Amino acid sequence: MRWQNTYIAAVGSWVPAPSPARDAVEAGLLDPERFKQLGYESLCIADDVAPPDMAVRAGETALARSGLSSRDFRVLLHGSLWFQGLDIWPAGSYVAARTVGRGVPALDVQQRCNVGLGAVELAASVLHAEGSGAAMVTTADRFAPPAVDRWNMHDFNLYGDGGTALILYTKGGFARLLSTATVSDNALEGQARGDEPFAAASPAAIAPIDLMARADRYAATADPVQTSVRIGRVMLLARNKALAAAGVSIDRVARVVTPASGRLKGDYQMHNLLDVPEERTTWNFGRTTGHIGAGDWALGLEHLVRTRAVAPGDTVLLFGGGAGYTCTAAVVEILDVPELS
Repeated sequence: MRWQNTYIAAVGSWVPAPSPARDAVEAGLLDPERFKQLGYESLCIADDVAPPDMAVRAGETALARSGLSSRDFRVLLHGSLWFQGLDIWPAGSYVAARTVGRGVPALDVQQRCNVGLGAVELAASVLHAEGSGAAMVTTADRFAPPAVDRWNMHDFNLYGDGGTALILYTKGGFARLLSTATVSDNALEGQARGDEPFAAASPAAIAPIDLMARADRYAATADPVQTSVRIGRVMLLARNKALAAAGVSIDRVARVVTPASGRLKGDYQMHNLLDVPEERTTWNFGRTTGHIGAGDWALGLEHLVRTRAVAPGDTVLLFGGGAGYTCTAAVVEILDVPELS
């Protein structure tokens, strides 16, 4: 979908200081071979900040950078992968009340790792329907034991903690949102489910979530090669649709913000699929934070701006994906590179 008069007014984040991944190896938490293959240098690990408060801190930063007030906002969308601190409780309302205001509609949205970027497309749709105004998209997660073993829960992700915020606005910003595209293959949800039966309540409080075991059980009933092909097809279709809607070819893309996922076995990596050199992606930054759930894209874009790795006129591809399997891609044009404190 091509967007008109839709801008990124600000981004913000709250992440704890990174902890060296090698320390986890020495502590026996991470297998040395897994450490070597995945390529992470460090992970952001929070001990005492709840996810909604991470989102509030990120939202406050983005709000201050945007110069907007609560009367400008039409909606807040809050996304996460996991537990937000309480069951049966609206985290999005908590975040909204402490950032954009008590009267702004707030919704919690879900679609695993893709929710951060997918919510940007939803927020743009709200602003298009409203005709004007601003929207805030926040994400936050803390991957805490005993329910989560951040070092071994997933085949190729090590999980970091943190919150992010991104503000869309119809009257200007440092970047123009040119297009978005979301592509899904919902039959692949079984990769994250395996053959586990549905339970009446979450058993995660007493047993660590094991996504690798679920994926293995799914692979026992599905051709792994075909699964990879189908996932790759979803990823490429999302990329191609977003680029086509923006009228941009991949060779014109200056930087690509990719998920902070670890390296795959072998030489073929995500940047190969996207047809860009790895140095044009944000992997070298993502390997220092870990996979911040749904927040990799706002955090990666903020990093590009803070380090002045982009310049006015540059085109940036934000590329997300998550279990389901769903991918969202967004194309933005950098208009200005603000100084970020």
